[in-house]
Amino acid sequence: MKSRIIIAIAALFVFASFAQAQKTVVDVDKSFDFSKFKTFAWSDGQIAPKATTSEMLVAAIERELTMRGLVRNDTAPDIRIAVMAAAGMDLQGVGPTWNNERYRFWGGYGNPAALMTVTSGTLLIDLIETKNKYSIWRAVVKDVFVTPPTGDLEKDLKQMQGLVNKTIPKVFKKYPVRPKN
Repeated sequence: MKSRIIIAIAALFVFASFAQAQKTVVDVDKSFDFSKFKTFAWSDGQIAPKATTSEMLVAAIERELTMRGLVRNDTAPDIRIAVMAAAGMDLQGVGPTWNNERYRFWGGYGNPAALMTVTSGTLLIDLIETKNKYSIWRAVVKDVFVTPPTGDLEKDLKQMQGLVNKTIPKVFKKYPVRPKN
């Protein structure tokens, strides 16, 4: 009898951990040769509600792109990075005007430049080629920022850094160019 209870409790923990797992979708426009992109820059706008979260995301994304041979060039980039991190609150904004006309549905978000809501806990990353202003790569990660703050700033920052360090490399595994060692 005790073994059945232990097995049942263990099963609940396993299923609960799956329920809390990140849900990741990465869309790639395969008509573009990503190896030709050499430079990147950031789009204007706020990335996350907290500056520390924004800084962590910028550093992690730049690290992933530089490992693939890209360098930051704010004056003449090949691609621009646009990020919305709904950490702790829903974010609303006008949908991107850079969406690729061939795609009707990117990572769970529609294409039109209309009002959209990025729900709390979601990270949305777009890479936009600058010549035609098309979104050519989009990552949507849901349930990434779901743990509430503890009130201990140092512990919360460490936890956020861990989430960013786990999430960003995970989504960039689906970037068409492999890291250079």
